[in-house]
Amino acid sequence: MPAGTAGSSVVYPQPEQTRLSARTLRKKTAALQDEIGLLIADAADLHQQVTEEDLNERAHAKAKKSVPDLLEELAVQHGMAWSGIARLVGVSVAAVRKWRAGGPASPENRMALARLAAFLDLLGEFAVQDPAQWLEMPLCSGYTVTAFDLYQAGHALLLLEFADNRISAQSMLDKADPEWRERYDSDYEVIEASDGNLSIRARRR
Repeated sequence: MPAGTAGSSVVYPQPEQTRLSARTLRKKTAALQDEIGLLIADAADLHQQVTEEDLNERAHAKAKKSVPDLLEELAVQHGMAWSGIARLVGVSVAAVRKWRAGGPASPENRMALARLAAFLDLLGEFAVQDPAQWLEMPLCSGYTVTAFDLYQAGHALLLLEFADNRISAQSMLDKADPEWRERYDSDYEVIEASDGNLSIRARRR
């Protein structure tokens, strides 16, 4: 039976009704997308706050240890070199040597050691094998920037987010230093050779 004749149960929307429905639906979906975006941002902020609180609590717990014990934990348990510990804490190797011999350390330096130990513990929980070595690996092929550099610049939380696979290396670096590409540009890059092993070659410009 032709559309619109008596007895027909099918009602076809008029063109104006279709445009109105699509327009309304588009507005609703756009509003929903905005709401989801805000929820995602709020969840990310909350996750970062919880991670920061966790790191701080662990650091304060570890700060109860003596400085020589903290150094022993960093060097033996985590395999860090004395020079690396000194650099990340912001002191000289001579200062670390003095602490190992029982010399006094300021409360700030003691907390810095405890925070570093807590940070390395968290990396291990995020399945980072050999955190000390991981810190020294380049984060992006063709650039010299490492996790070591970011920790030293105060971006421990971003590194934990990256280690937990919640952010890409590029996004992390963009947040930490918008000029990182210019700052850490390298003439060489790491590639996978034909035998499956990693190799270094000059970058193709």
